[in-house]
Amino acid sequence: MGKDQELLEAARIGNIAVVGKILEQISKRNSGPFSSFRRSPCINSQDVNGYTPLHHACLNGHGNIVRLLLAHNAAPDMPDIRGSTPLYLAAWAGHDEIVKQLLLHTPKAANPNAQTIDNETALHCAAQHGHNTVLAILLAYGADPTVRNNSFQTALDLAAQFGRLQAVQTLIRTHPELLAPYRSSGSKTPTTSTIESTPYTISPSTHLFTHTCLHLASRNGHKKVVEALLAAGVDVNIMTNSGTALHEAALCGKKAVVNVLLQAGVNPNATDGSGHTALDLLKDYPPHVTYEIVCAIKGNFLWTKFIPCLLKKQNC
Repeated sequence: MGKDQELLEAARIGNIAVVGKILEQISKRNSGPFSSFRRSPCINSQDVNGYTPLHHACLNGHGNIVRLLLAHNAAPDMPDIRGSTPLYLAAWAGHDEIVKQLLLHTPKAANPNAQTIDNETALHCAAQHGHNTVLAILLAYGADPTVRNNSFQTALDLAAQFGRLQAVQTLIRTHPELLAPYRSSGSKTPTTSTIESTPYTISPSTHLFTHTCLHLASRNGHKKVVEALLAAGVDVNIMTNSGTALHEAALCGKKAVVNVLLQAGVNPNATDGSGHTALDLLKDYPPHVTYEIVCAIKGNFLWTKFIPCLLKKQNC
């Protein structure tokens, strides 16, 4: 096993004695009048996955080795073959102290907004996996929550999709502007300025967004996230080409979310990009599968549309 491979393996398993010994050899060989002629191990050597010793140490939570490697000028932003930096791997694994080490390192700290080949940042990773301390640290050190990955999702979108309630709450508390395009206003139609400032593909008619955090949470049945988003001012009737969040929740069988949306005033007659209401979509499925959700939607419609009229003795 060569010294490069030995350093990589020692960093991976957390053998600080071997790491320290090899780094000392590197320092000695890189000093003196004939240093340029000597072949020494490389602190940034990479394995077949593009991992450097720092990648391995960050991924596996070896904080002392991370500190030692950084002190010997390991590159904090070197990407692996998928574009993941050591910071990204530390965020993925939820190692908050290592994340902080990387972001505080001088003279060159890790870039909190470095992106993978999928255009994901460490913040995306922390939000998706619910690493709330890591998320807070990244935001405090300049992570940009508006960055979108190749699926056009922000960290908030991923937190909503995977039901990470605390991450959702942190993001909308520290960056309330993330919800600006989705908030209710006096008009149901977004203004031109809102459309121009919203980095979404505009769909036909009133179906403005390709997806929203509310739709993602609804289709996956994350009731508490849906409630948090609605409480923060997200318009319950906001549309995508798939319709309202009611379409998503109903089609995916998320009865608890359907009830939350109905109570919040979602329009059961809203249509998706193909002109179908949520009830229209449910007709394609066996009644015993959709019965409870159909009853919930029809019952809500009856209560809100006809019962008030009867009570007021109005002609409906």
